[in-house]
Amino acid sequence: MVKVNYEITEPEGLHALPATALIEKLNTLNCDVWASLNGQMIDAKSMFGLMSLGAKYNDVIEFTACGDDEDKLENILFVR
Repeated sequence: MVKVNYEITEPEGLHALPATALIEKLNTLNCDVWASLNGQMIDAKSMFGLMSLGAKYNDVIEFTACGDDEDKLENILFVR
């Protein structure tokens, strides 16, 4: 299991466009990925789940990966 903290740096927060790009990257991983913010944990590969977090500028989302590609999570999150 790998955990990575990811700070939202977009002034508009995590809206549909960056969320879609993030989900496309996460879907390349062969593992389960969850995201949690303010006590709410969701499937990070789900658009509805990710948007339901309501992540705003400077919020820190904790991503957790478990499976074959879990060690690639940090690279996926921090490559633009």
